[in-house]
Amino acid sequence: MNTRKHLCLTFIGLFLLVISSGTKAQSLNPSIPPQDGFWVIETAPKSTVSTVRFYTNDQRLIYQEIIHRKLNIRRLQTKKQLNVALEQALFVWNATHKVPTDRQWVAMQFDK
Repeated sequence: MNTRKHLCLTFIGLFLLVISSGTKAQSLNPSIPPQDGFWVIETAPKSTVSTVRFYTNDQRLIYQEIIHRKLNIRRLQTKKQLNVALEQALFVWNATHKVPTDRQWVAMQFDK
């Protein structure tokens, strides 16, 4: 009887361990890398101003914007919005090969 009780408690413990590790893995934000290019965000400590830079895959700066907010790049929604702005910058870059200025693509994504 003691062995049966011990086995039952072990099974319950393993079951709870599997459930807790499964929910933890699902709560992590998966990374969604853009197809072309990449973005970099710079925010000074204790500042609410961020500089967002977009680059081509060969590390050529194609767009830069200063926004008056801190961006949490751990959020999936933030990554998606930055990727949309990157796609816009890449489209203009591929058409003109000029760095656009004063477009506010990033600010428009976060003001929606």
